[in-house]
Amino acid sequence: MNRILLILAGLLVALAVFFQWKIAQDALHYAHLQNQYQLAQDDYKERNIYYTPARTVQWIVNRQNPAGYFVPNPDMLFEPSQLNDSTLRGTRYAISTLKDLDALPSINRQAVARYVMSLCQPDIPWSLPGEVKPLQGPGYAGFAPLPGETAGVRPTMDALIILADLGMLDDPRLNLPRIWNFIVSHQNADGGFWDEHYPQFGQQSSMKATSFAARALGILHRHMGRSFPPAMVIRVRAFVRSMEDSRNGGIRALQGEPAMDAYNSFRAFITLKEITNGDEAEQHQAVSGNLDMEGLVDSLLNDYYLADIGAFSRYRDATRKKPSLKATHLIVWMLGEMDYLDRLNSHAVSKYVMSLKSANGQYGGDIYTTYSAIGLLRKLGVPTEPLPAPLRPVKPASIPGYVPAVFFLAALLVLLVGHQAKKMELQNINRALSIQASIDGLTGAYNRQKFEAVLHEKLQHFSRERHPMSVVMFDVDNFKSINDERGHLFGDQVLREISAIVREALRSTDVFARWGGEEFIILLPDTDRVGAYGLAQKLQQLLENSAFPDGLKVTASFGVTELLAEDDTDDFVERADMAMLFAKAQGKNRVYSVVSDVQAELMSTSCA
Repeated sequence: MNRILLILAGLLVALAVFFQWKIAQDALHYAHLQNQYQLAQDDYKERNIYYTPARTVQWIVNRQNPAGYFVPNPDMLFEPSQLNDSTLRGTRYAISTLKDLDALPSINRQAVARYVMSLCQPDIPWSLPGEVKPLQGPGYAGFAPLPGETAGVRPTMDALIILADLGMLDDPRLNLPRIWNFIVSHQNADGGFWDEHYPQFGQQSSMKATSFAARALGILHRHMGRSFPPAMVIRVRAFVRSMEDSRNGGIRALQGEPAMDAYNSFRAFITLKEITNGDEAEQHQAVSGNLDMEGLVDSLLNDYYLADIGAFSRYRDATRKKPSLKATHLIVWMLGEMDYLDRLNSHAVSKYVMSLKSANGQYGGDIYTTYSAIGLLRKLGVPTEPLPAPLRPVKPASIPGYVPAVFFLAALLVLLVGHQAKKMELQNINRALSIQASIDGLTGAYNRQKFEAVLHEKLQHFSRERHPMSVVMFDVDNFKSINDERGHLFGDQVLREISAIVREALRSTDVFARWGGEEFIILLPDTDRVGAYGLAQKLQQLLENSAFPDGLKVTASFGVTELLAEDDTDDFVERADMAMLFAKAQGKNRVYSVVSDVQAELMSTSCA
């Protein structure tokens, strides 16, 4: 009998071992699927860059005054101050953006044309201090930025771009030969152009005025079929070549000055391209034949490109170097047309542009930066629809985990069974206690004790490595009223959804915890205060724009601070708390950052 029992026990143990092996194999397979899914999810988050043209179109449409022009602030649409020297320029950027997005039918185009034509001066008596320039041919005509002001090259270029985009250059009120004469009359003997609207340069040729004149003449050249005189082309090309700075490979703004402004590289390119008789290939040849493109591109990438951001600075000087949407757009425009875009990390540039996007479809805060952003996204081929999200793997059917235990239990004596059961019970209790000690049961985020332990560890690391580290603390606005009006169960559901939204937006290295009640805290390793502030703004907008149950709108107030060398745990967290309380005191649903304990003390006094 003992032998039979031993054989039976051995058989049961063998079956238990087999089933345990099968369960382990299934678990490994599922873990592999989960790992593949996480990799796909990370890749999706990295590559899922797209923009929504309809939102940008509506953002611009909301800024059109019935008189035709566009204003920066729709809340001041009918304020007289909105019609100023910059209005024509802003209207041009609005029209060009809408044209790029095939959305010109969305606005009152006739009103725009009337506005532009109101700035036309059809018969300009040309005169300069000390001399009178005799009229040649049909005379002179141009555009001013405001009625009654002096016409100039820049406003004339802006007006022509608008009318060309609207398809209204054949307006009978326009005398295109006179406009041609007006622009050409600004050319100096050195081949460059000047402009009344830049009095700081006087009548000295500048790269800026020359590029404006070239773009205006290019529009007239294409529409009228009028060729550029060879002598004009030769002089313009000579002027552009003379503006090259052999010391750094860039383009000067004025003769004798060093090249310090990236805009002038684009201005040289667009000048040579526009003042060329011929097709696109001949324009390309005109640029490459008169500019050292290799040296120019090297200068832009070495002296102006901010690789860690994915953007260009306008200025070469280190003290003025900062990312610029405008400069990035102009440089990418030139690189793309001259077949140098492969020298640039286009994905990094796309991410930089999208980092400046607001929920309403604008980028960078004004019409010009939005025009630059849309131009960049189109030139880089960024799609207007999101990528399909990876599918979450389904856990395959497997043998229940208790089966091996059943066979083991059947093979053992009752005493061993009891001992094993007790051991498993203790293990489960310890596991549950371990989880309970670090995870908030309601939201799934870390609890306060776990956060403080991690923070203590990170502070010790900071004291050795000195990497930047920041904290974002936020509190759900008006949460008490949610509980009072809809019940605590509903409030708990809101907290769970907030936690899920925030976790989705964080990196794997970020530490997210429930600080208490409706307060949450995020530790951001290797992140300075600027980066933390940007994340807080992103989270603020995510919460504000997220759909909660029963149509509830949820907002939160955020406080941001960066770790200082002298900080301990309490100082660090308390400063973020002060910033958050200040955000609440200032009206809620906003982000405030604090730099020092002194600033935090001032905020505390303000809140009190």
